[in-house]
Amino acid sequence: MSIAIVIVFGRPGAGKSTVSEKALELYNSHEVESLEPTTSPTSTLHCLDLDVCVPQWMKDNFAQGIYPTLDQRIEFAVGACNHVDEMLKSMQPLDKAIISFSFVNTDLRNVFRSRFPDAKWVLVDTDDTEAQNRINQREGHFYKGAPPAEVAKDVKLEADNSEWNFAKVEFDHVVLDGSQSVDANAKQVLEIFDASCVITTQSNS
Repeated sequence: MSIAIVIVFGRPGAGKSTVSEKALELYNSHEVESLEPTTSPTSTLHCLDLDVCVPQWMKDNFAQGIYPTLDQRIEFAVGACNHVDEMLKSMQPLDKAIISFSFVNTDLRNVFRSRFPDAKWVLVDTDDTEAQNRINQREGHFYKGAPPAEVAKDVKLEADNSEWNFAKVEFDHVVLDGSQSVDANAKQVLEIFDASCVITTQSNS
Protein backbone atom coordinates (compact mmCIF):
# COMPACT_ATOMS: atom_id res chain seq x y z
CA MET A 1 0.00 0.00 0.00
CA SER A 2 1.33 3.42 -0.90
CA ILE A 3 1.54 5.93 1.92
CA ALA A 4 1.05 9.67 1.45
CA ILE A 5 3.62 11.51 3.59
CA VAL A 6 3.55 15.13 4.71
CA ILE A 7 6.65 16.47 6.47
CA VAL A 8 5.96 19.39 8.81
CA PHE A 9 9.15 21.33 9.55
CA GLY A 10 10.38 24.71 10.74
CA ARG A 11 12.46 26.48 13.34
CA PRO A 12 12.61 24.96 16.82
CA GLY A 13 9.67 26.56 18.59
CA ALA A 14 7.63 27.05 15.40
CA GLY A 15 4.85 24.77 16.62
CA LYS A 16 5.39 21.80 14.32
CA SER A 17 4.42 19.08 16.79
CA THR A 18 1.41 21.05 18.04
CA VAL A 19 0.10 21.53 14.49
CA SER A 20 0.73 17.88 13.59
CA GLU A 21 -1.02 16.57 16.70
CA LYS A 22 -3.99 18.86 16.09
CA ALA A 23 -4.16 17.63 12.47
CA LEU A 24 -4.38 14.05 13.74
CA GLU A 25 -7.06 15.04 16.24
CA LEU A 26 -9.15 16.77 13.58
CA TYR A 27 -8.71 13.89 11.16
CA ASN A 28 -9.90 11.33 13.70
CA SER A 29 -12.87 13.50 14.66
CA HIS A 30 -13.86 13.93 10.96
CA GLU A 31 -14.11 17.70 11.43
CA VAL A 32 -12.44 18.59 8.13
CA GLU A 33 -15.13 18.79 5.44
CA SER A 34 -12.74 18.67 2.48
CA LEU A 35 -11.55 15.22 3.53
CA GLU A 36 -14.97 13.62 3.98
CA PRO A 37 -15.37 12.40 0.36
CA THR A 38 -12.06 10.54 0.40
CA THR A 39 -12.09 9.32 3.99
CA SER A 40 -13.16 5.72 4.46
CA PRO A 41 -13.27 3.42 7.52
CA THR A 42 -9.97 1.93 6.37
CA SER A 43 -8.26 5.30 5.85
CA THR A 44 -5.73 5.89 8.61
CA LEU A 45 -3.35 8.68 9.59
CA HIS A 46 -0.44 8.58 12.00
CA CYS A 47 2.02 11.22 13.26
CA LEU A 48 5.72 10.60 13.82
CA ASP A 49 7.74 13.14 15.81
CA LEU A 50 11.41 12.54 15.04
CA ASP A 51 12.56 14.13 18.31
CA VAL A 52 12.36 10.56 19.66
CA CYS A 53 15.31 9.69 17.38
CA VAL A 54 17.68 12.25 18.95
CA PRO A 55 20.22 10.27 21.05
CA GLN A 56 20.96 11.27 24.63
CA TRP A 57 24.54 12.33 23.89
CA MET A 58 23.25 14.77 21.28
CA LYS A 59 20.69 16.17 23.73
CA ASP A 60 23.46 16.61 26.30
CA ASN A 61 25.58 18.44 23.73
CA PHE A 62 22.69 20.73 22.81
CA ALA A 63 22.36 21.63 26.48
CA GLN A 64 26.04 22.66 26.48
CA GLY A 65 25.74 24.68 23.27
CA ILE A 66 27.53 22.07 21.16
CA TYR A 67 26.01 21.50 17.73
CA PRO A 68 26.44 18.12 15.93
CA THR A 69 28.98 17.91 13.13
CA LEU A 70 28.02 17.27 9.51
CA ASP A 71 28.94 13.57 9.79
CA GLN A 72 26.90 13.26 12.98
CA ARG A 73 23.91 14.94 11.34
CA ILE A 74 24.09 12.63 8.33
CA GLU A 75 24.30 9.58 10.60
CA PHE A 76 21.31 10.86 12.57
CA ALA A 77 19.29 11.51 9.39
CA VAL A 78 19.92 8.02 8.02
CA GLY A 79 18.91 6.50 11.35
CA ALA A 80 15.78 8.64 11.47
CA CYS A 81 14.84 7.52 7.95
CA ASN A 82 15.24 3.90 9.02
CA HIS A 83 13.04 4.61 12.03
CA VAL A 84 10.32 6.06 9.79
CA ASP A 85 10.49 3.04 7.47
CA GLU A 86 10.18 0.63 10.40
CA MET A 87 7.31 2.54 12.01
CA LEU A 88 5.33 2.82 8.76
CA LYS A 89 5.69 -0.91 8.13
CA SER A 90 4.60 -1.75 11.67
CA MET A 91 1.48 0.44 11.46
CA GLN A 92 -0.13 -1.24 8.45
CA PRO A 93 -2.77 -0.72 7.26
CA LEU A 94 -1.77 2.92 6.96
CA ASP A 95 -2.21 5.30 4.04
CA LYS A 96 -1.31 8.73 5.47
CA ALA A 97 1.52 9.90 7.71
CA ILE A 98 2.68 13.22 9.12
CA ILE A 99 6.34 13.52 10.08
CA SER A 100 7.40 16.45 12.25
CA PHE A 101 10.94 17.66 12.86
CA SER A 102 12.89 20.91 12.65
CA PHE A 103 15.12 19.97 9.69
CA VAL A 104 17.25 23.03 10.40
CA ASN A 105 20.07 22.07 8.05
CA THR A 106 20.08 21.43 4.31
CA ASP A 107 21.94 18.13 4.72
CA LEU A 108 19.19 16.68 6.93
CA ARG A 109 16.55 17.69 4.40
CA ASN A 110 18.50 16.19 1.50
CA VAL A 111 18.78 12.79 3.18
CA PHE A 112 15.02 12.67 3.77
CA ARG A 113 14.17 13.94 0.30
CA SER A 114 16.32 11.18 -1.17
CA ARG A 115 14.63 8.46 0.92
CA PHE A 116 11.08 9.84 0.63
CA PRO A 117 11.02 11.66 -2.73
CA ASP A 118 7.22 11.88 -2.95
CA ALA A 119 6.73 13.46 0.47
CA LYS A 120 5.14 16.93 0.61
CA TRP A 121 7.04 19.44 2.76
CA VAL A 122 5.16 21.98 4.87
CA LEU A 123 7.03 24.85 6.56
CA VAL A 124 5.49 26.33 9.69
CA ASP A 125 6.94 29.79 9.22
CA THR A 126 7.53 31.52 12.55
CA ASP A 127 9.99 34.38 12.98
CA ASP A 128 13.11 33.95 15.13
CA THR A 129 11.84 36.10 17.98
CA GLU A 130 8.53 34.29 18.42
CA ALA A 131 10.18 30.88 18.01
CA GLN A 132 12.78 31.73 20.67
CA ASN A 133 10.04 32.97 23.02
CA ARG A 134 8.28 29.63 22.68
CA ILE A 135 11.52 27.74 23.27
CA ASN A 136 12.15 29.75 26.43
CA GLN A 137 8.76 28.64 27.77
CA ARG A 138 9.50 24.97 27.27
CA GLU A 139 10.11 22.78 30.29
CA GLY A 140 12.29 19.72 30.01
CA HIS A 141 12.90 19.92 26.26
CA PHE A 142 16.47 19.20 25.14
CA TYR A 143 16.62 22.04 22.61
CA LYS A 144 16.77 25.58 23.95
CA GLY A 145 17.95 27.39 20.84
CA ALA A 146 21.33 28.76 19.82
CA PRO A 147 23.71 29.39 22.73
CA PRO A 148 24.67 32.92 23.83
CA ALA A 149 27.71 34.40 22.07
CA GLU A 150 29.98 33.82 25.07
CA VAL A 151 29.03 30.13 25.20
CA ALA A 152 29.51 29.74 21.46
CA LYS A 153 32.99 31.20 21.85
CA ASP A 154 33.83 28.84 24.72
CA VAL A 155 32.89 25.74 22.70
CA LYS A 156 34.71 27.07 19.62
CA LEU A 157 31.76 27.17 17.29
CA GLU A 158 31.99 28.99 13.98
CA ALA A 159 32.18 32.75 14.37
CA ASP A 160 28.86 33.36 12.62
CA ASN A 161 27.21 30.46 14.45
CA SER A 162 25.57 29.59 11.12
CA GLU A 163 24.84 25.94 11.82
CA TRP A 164 22.37 26.93 14.53
CA ASN A 165 20.44 29.08 12.07
CA PHE A 166 17.48 27.77 10.06
CA ALA A 167 18.78 27.27 6.51
CA LYS A 168 16.94 28.77 3.56
CA VAL A 169 14.62 26.26 1.90
CA GLU A 170 15.64 25.73 -1.72
CA PHE A 171 12.93 23.29 -2.87
CA ASP A 172 9.18 23.53 -3.39
CA HIS A 173 7.22 23.52 -0.17
CA VAL A 174 3.96 24.74 1.33
CA VAL A 175 4.31 27.69 3.70
CA LEU A 176 2.01 28.07 6.71
CA ASP A 177 1.85 31.26 8.73
CA GLY A 178 3.07 30.30 12.20
CA SER A 179 1.13 33.19 13.72
CA GLN A 180 -2.19 31.67 12.61
CA SER A 181 -4.24 29.52 14.96
CA VAL A 182 -3.18 25.92 15.44
CA ASP A 183 -6.55 24.75 14.11
CA ALA A 184 -6.21 26.77 10.91
CA ASN A 185 -2.73 25.43 10.19
CA ALA A 186 -3.71 21.87 11.09
CA LYS A 187 -6.59 22.01 8.60
CA GLN A 188 -4.22 23.21 5.88
CA VAL A 189 -1.92 20.27 6.59
CA LEU A 190 -4.83 17.87 6.22
CA GLU A 191 -5.98 19.49 2.98
CA ILE A 192 -2.69 18.46 1.37
CA PHE A 193 -3.87 14.86 1.61
CA ASP A 194 -6.98 15.77 -0.36
CA ALA A 195 -6.30 15.36 -4.08
CA SER A 196 -9.02 17.86 -4.93
CA CYS A 197 -7.31 20.64 -3.00
CA VAL A 198 -4.75 22.73 -4.87
CA ILE A 199 -1.94 24.05 -2.65
CA THR A 200 0.35 26.85 -3.78
CA THR A 201 4.01 26.02 -3.25
CA GLN A 202 6.92 28.38 -2.83
CA SER A 203 10.60 27.91 -3.54
CA ASN A 204 11.87 30.29 -0.89
CA SER A 205 11.06 31.03 2.69
